[in-house]
Amino acid sequence: MPVAQWRLDSVYAQDDARVLPLFADVFGHAVSPQEWAWKYADNPLRGVMLSHDDRPVAFFGGMARSFHYQGKAYLAVQNGDVMVHPSQRGVFTRRGAVYQVASRFFSQYVGPARAYAFAFGFPNSRHMRLGLKLGLYQQAGQLQELRWPATLPPLHRRLMGGYVQPMWPDPHDGAAATIDGLWRDMQASWPELFLPCRDSARWVYRYRSRPSVTYHVLLIRQRLTGRPLAALALREHPDHVHWLDYVGASSHLGSAITAARTWAARRGLPLRTLVNDTVASLFSQQGAEWAPSDIMIPANASPEAKRNWLGRLWLMGGDSDFM
Repeated sequence: MPVAQWRLDSVYAQDDARVLPLFADVFGHAVSPQEWAWKYADNPLRGVMLSHDDRPVAFFGGMARSFHYQGKAYLAVQNGDVMVHPSQRGVFTRRGAVYQVASRFFSQYVGPARAYAFAFGFPNSRHMRLGLKLGLYQQAGQLQELRWPATLPPLHRRLMGGYVQPMWPDPHDGAAATIDGLWRDMQASWPELFLPCRDSARWVYRYRSRPSVTYHVLLIRQRLTGRPLAALALREHPDHVHWLDYVGASSHLGSAITAARTWAARRGLPLRTLVNDTVASLFSQQGAEWAPSDIMIPANASPEAKRNWLGRLWLMGGDSDFM
């Protein structure tokens, strides 16, 4: 690449106006400044951008995510918005736009003594193959899709264990403390896995603050004592209900499946969820159909991954930024 024509830069919140037109060129539709600001809310550093003659042609974005494992917190980065202008898409080599922005991001910000311990994401299989070919990624998993029909669970199952109420994690009504307690239960249930943070601040951000999208948060309580057992987040689509998130102990997954199925069936809709292969078998209850999705889970290619988090991530569809 001629040095005079090409430039790699880290980009920050003040550079959003330069990045957003590239999004429209790449994906064929605009993203609002409000949606973009929500997505990168706690990330003054947006990512790395490649420019040609001062015109943005590629971008590799990153959103910080806190993971918890065996009582320790790890700051990771979720890579998304991998964008290459159509004029550069044919350059799939180590000198191409994808490699330039991704390798700069990983080398500068990911790894020991850098900002992020590791990187992960949710690309489709085509982008995953490219990342593997370029030596940028290693596979950390794949999202599996589970489906339940639009039928109510048996009556005895609906009445077992507890009752369900709608809720929002709102610090003014005590719900925040409830979510935080369930998050502690969840960490205790899966000490061998890396769990992305699911505390009340995360749930408020993810399921209450996103512009122009409505989510439904349900709380399951023990019937006799009213003790919180689990919470789940749902999004209604015209042809299905998507179960996006769960927080609570592993022992209450069955109750959460029943609650989600019941909520969807009362709207005449089937239920779907996406979970990574590390924990998909735990969700495979009550006659669920199970098949691999096209969404892969890469980690940045590094020696530390195999010793630490590779194969130990606990992820659902709600951990993405786009569902």
